[in-house]
Amino acid sequence: MPARSQTVEQCRRAIGEGNNFLWKFLPLDAWASYHEAMDMALALDDEYLFAQALLGIGQAVWYNGKFYAAVDTVKLSVKHFRRVGARGDEGSALRILSNIYDDQGDYENAFKTVSEALKLFEDGKNNMNHILSLVQMGSLYRNMGDFETAMAYYRRAESLKPYKGEYPYRELYHRIGELYAAMGKIDEARAAYGRSRIGNKGSKVVRMRLGDTYLQEKKYDIAFRYYDSVYRESTLLTDINIIIGSTLGLGKIYLARKDLPHALEMAQTSLDHSSPRGARQSKRAALKLLSEIYEAGGNDRQALEYYKQYEALTDSVVSETFKRKLFSFRQEAEAGRLKAQRNILVACIAGVLIACIFVFSIIHLRHKNEKLHLKQRAAELEMKALRAQMNPHFIFNCLSSINHFILNEENNRASQYLTRFSKLIRTVLVNAGKTTITLEEELAMLRLYLNMEQLRFREAFDYTIEFDPGLHPSMIFVPSFILQPFCENAIWHGLLHKDGKGKLGIHFSMKNDILICKISDNGIGRERAAAFRSGAVEKGASFGNRLSAERLSLFNGDLTDTSFVTEDIKNEKGEITGTMVILKIHNKPADD
Repeated sequence: MPARSQTVEQCRRAIGEGNNFLWKFLPLDAWASYHEAMDMALALDDEYLFAQALLGIGQAVWYNGKFYAAVDTVKLSVKHFRRVGARGDEGSALRILSNIYDDQGDYENAFKTVSEALKLFEDGKNNMNHILSLVQMGSLYRNMGDFETAMAYYRRAESLKPYKGEYPYRELYHRIGELYAAMGKIDEARAAYGRSRIGNKGSKVVRMRLGDTYLQEKKYDIAFRYYDSVYRESTLLTDINIIIGSTLGLGKIYLARKDLPHALEMAQTSLDHSSPRGARQSKRAALKLLSEIYEAGGNDRQALEYYKQYEALTDSVVSETFKRKLFSFRQEAEAGRLKAQRNILVACIAGVLIACIFVFSIIHLRHKNEKLHLKQRAAELEMKALRAQMNPHFIFNCLSSINHFILNEENNRASQYLTRFSKLIRTVLVNAGKTTITLEEELAMLRLYLNMEQLRFREAFDYTIEFDPGLHPSMIFVPSFILQPFCENAIWHGLLHKDGKGKLGIHFSMKNDILICKISDNGIGRERAAAFRSGAVEKGASFGNRLSAERLSLFNGDLTDTSFVTEDIKNEKGEITGTMVILKIHNKPADD
């Protein structure tokens, strides 16, 4: 065999060995094999083999958690594949590059690169990479919260019939499992994860995802077994991405068990690995967990410090998420524009006379739509004005509470209250410009407020928040900060005038696409409460309550005030034992 042919074969063999090492998740061994192949490719002046070796090095570096270096290396391989006309390899490299960008949180580039990859695979000549590119696009939409579009891409990938047990099949059902978990469909998620383990039963990432499902269900012992096993294995192999995820899960379990030293160790490990690698989503989760751990340990100063870092990073992530949505919408708008141009051309060829028949009706409809748009815009501005009136009232009450502690020389309580207040006010400011937020975000703010009031009034009341089965707070949108004034009204007018322990109950159900929220208390009732309404704070609370009722009616487009009903709760003897407020909130999409 000629010397050159022998060296080419050796180079290909080294690349193959690198691929095997990657499959076994041995990135350092893979890196060494690919580097050997790269040196041989340079000696041969073979640009295609050089590009293959570069792509392998980029993947090995990525697997080792070095995202920035991985991006640069894979981008270089794309350049060389493009120069030699290797379209399939170029598409594969672009798909991998999209995955790395996604891990970094660089969503716009993630969208761009996988879109380029999909164009290269439209000819159907590379089924495996076509499937994987569709899966990656679906995952980007899943992360964006567009579950319907994500599933549509996954179904397209499924229609290409990936071979059972091979990597595209496993990756497809792994991502479908993640989607179901995000939707709260735990049984479906586990079934999908089970299919993704066919051909690789020991997959660490899938076992970690199974741990996530049990953590969602608060089955901490089962979740711990999954997280602990993959963490120990990953530590031996230096699998950074799995270490980040598993330590985060372990930290949450230790916190739930009130084992704060181990919780702190795990959360800090996750942060130490995610920070230098640009893994912003993981870093954000670690910072939030650290804040919760320090708060549970009574170290409010440290808790506040980590929470500030978490919120600062949240702003950045939210900004990137917006950019990702914007890029997605730009793509759709561009496609729509091109389609519209073609349709206009066809219409012109068909005949101008036909278009003239409809011109007056089109003008009429446009005028009508413009009036509707202006009316909707006016409603949005009115809602923002109402929120602006309510927020100063709420802030005044919080500052009064802090002043109350200081005057009574309760410095520890003042510090705790101030920590919680700063978290709440930060969250309120983040959501201030939004017409709607998810019910999950609304309840996070409400819990902060209720915890503050419990602290102020020395645990004078308890509260519960309950949901009907199948109701997912992360997928329901409500007017921002709509629930707090009604709960404040129940506390100030009902519970604080009651002898003994107060109880506040908040229950959510869904009927005919309308969210029904029932806020009940075991306070003194409306009639007796009216006699106490002479103080400025109580008047202010009623004012906030009224504004929120107006906002709710405006949000629902309901001019008959059926969105808000107050009822007395009575016992078997007909005696009043409390008050219930029933809110009806139309389920609407988010405002982007």
